[in-house]
Amino acid sequence: MSVHEQFAEDLSLYALEALGSEERRVLEEHLQGCAECRDELELMRGDLGLLGLSASGAEPPARSRQRLLDAVAQEPRGARLVRSGRKSGWWQVLEWAAGAAAVVVMLLLVRENTSLQRRIAGLEADSEAQQAQLAQAKELMASLTSADAEHFILVAGKTPPQPQGKALYVRGSGMLVFLAGNMPPLPPERIYELWLIPSTGAPIPAGLFKPGPGGDATVVKPALPAGVEAKAFAITVEPEGGSAAPTSAPIMAGARS
Repeated sequence: MSVHEQFAEDLSLYALEALGSEERRVLEEHLQGCAECRDELELMRGDLGLLGLSASGAEPPARSRQRLLDAVAQEPRGARLVRSGRKSGWWQVLEWAAGAAAVVVMLLLVRENTSLQRRIAGLEADSEAQQAQLAQAKELMASLTSADAEHFILVAGKTPPQPQGKALYVRGSGMLVFLAGNMPPLPPERIYELWLIPSTGAPIPAGLFKPGPGGDATVVKPALPAGVEAKAFAITVEPEGGSAAPTSAPIMAGARS
């Protein structure tokens, strides 16, 4: 490729004032020392002038139109698309990109705000739940350590490991906590049921439980009527859903200690 051929592609864009700043600077330096390219540029500018005058007038000379079309055709398609769009296309692309970026930022902010609101709501819910649990624990502790709390010891058999149970009961509020240890495993589809034996009347269901691997079990604050005087507590083995009245003899029982 000769030196003139190297710059021939840029001459048409330079004549149309659509050449980039760096390419323009290089071409202008070449034009200062190249009379042949200067002559070619003047011919192209003349052709452009004739085409401009022909917009609303007579048909321009075919030679001028063809020279301009040929010069533009020599420019690679990709280069024409990129370079000729530098005055308008690039601004459109930048404007579109800026708008898209603004939308993305807005969506990210909305999503972050929603996430923060959910986290705050979750923390508030956790805090409320913890406060409720703390209040319940304080109420339970106050009831069980009060002078009104009654203690019942339940024992079964005399051979170690001896199953044992302890019930702490507050008559006025119906508050009950039962702790058991060394409880034997249950048969399939069976469950232990705790009973409050009142001074008068039938046994009252006081909770269901199954022991863990070590035989330990607890019943905390079952639904009991307030004000019932307890004579004793007892445990029976019942069907897994529990019973409204004992269906077997107690395996453990204990009176107030």
